[in-house]
Amino acid sequence: MRKTTIVMATLALAALSACGKPAQPGAANQPAPGNAAQAPVQPQPAPETFEWKHQAELDKAVRWILDNQKKKGDWGYMEERPYDIYLGSINSLHVWGNASTALCAMGLMMQPPTEEIDGALTRALEYLVEAPDTPRATMDTFYNVWSHAYMVQALCQAMQDARFTELRPRLKKRAEHELRRLLDHQALDGGWGYYDFSQRTYRPSGDISTTFTTAAALVALRDARTVDLPIRDHFIQIGLDYLERHRIPNGAYYYSSGHMYYPMSDANRPRGSLGRSQSGDNALFTWNRTITPETLQKQLDYFFKDHVFIEIGRGRQFPHEAWYATAPYYYYFGHYYASRNVLGLPHELQPKYGAKLAELVAAGQYDDGSFWDYPLYGYHKPYGTGYAVVILSNCKKAVVQD
Repeated sequence: MRKTTIVMATLALAALSACGKPAQPGAANQPAPGNAAQAPVQPQPAPETFEWKHQAELDKAVRWILDNQKKKGDWGYMEERPYDIYLGSINSLHVWGNASTALCAMGLMMQPPTEEIDGALTRALEYLVEAPDTPRATMDTFYNVWSHAYMVQALCQAMQDARFTELRPRLKKRAEHELRRLLDHQALDGGWGYYDFSQRTYRPSGDISTTFTTAAALVALRDARTVDLPIRDHFIQIGLDYLERHRIPNGAYYYSSGHMYYPMSDANRPRGSLGRSQSGDNALFTWNRTITPETLQKQLDYFFKDHVFIEIGRGRQFPHEAWYATAPYYYYFGHYYASRNVLGLPHELQPKYGAKLAELVAAGQYDDGSFWDYPLYGYHKPYGTGYAVVILSNCKKAVVQD
């Protein structure tokens, strides 16, 4: 038996010698010398793709906008509720419809083009160029400054979009009309407001010019200047002067002209101004006045630190009932200009601030995909969702840098 075992072992060693050295790990996958052309191609790792954390929320909000566009191309309905904001006249409903449609269009223009999005945008822009005119219907209430400002922005942005080249002459004509309306509402003190209860002068007296309305108008004028719409420098400069006069050294802004006489009121403190300061800073920064990237960063840090004081007002029924007289309807307004300020930061800081802002905004999305901060007749979801899509798109741009 032992002899047989020795013989078998000897035969095994001989076989190994005939085959050469034992194979090394992985050697079976190596190409033979001189036969490299026939070697199997090794699979390459797929390039890394960055998936933005809040893409699902953005897509859901865009879906809401697409699904809720009306046949004529606009968004929003007149839905009366108890104790709604003072209407002034039926003209205000057209104002909010035009402004909401402009914001939704601005949001859609920031999305990757698809056949569905392009179709919705074409209908929206067709609506805007033929939209009901919204002149000052009463001497004391003129919310139309909002529709003029956001229509100017939307139309000017569309004028620069190659998809709407054929529509450009009509876009320009309506943008010029809205710009004239906006400039006609600039008050005697250089600012813009939407009430003038005491004087009721032909050109608003400025007694209730507000810093945040003035900021929105000045940002719109910047877009108008970009496409060479006619604006006298005088109107721009007195508007910027107004904002600078009403900016407090601690970074807050007086609510309106009259508030300068009681500077320590709740609305004028930094926490009360939280939803308005970002717009003022953005207007001054956009026009290269006063505000630097360092200032933007400092103000954004404060915005995040005390964010609860603007959050506490979101969704409330009555304006200014929350702490520090915060009003709900400048919640997404404030976050919109904050997102613009994020893009004004140095490139290396933008991802951090964009991610933080997106986190705060995305948390407020409702189950149907919409966003809203104040129940404004039937226009709250359109304007809130329009704002939110623009905000999240700006944040994505800051985080996912090309």
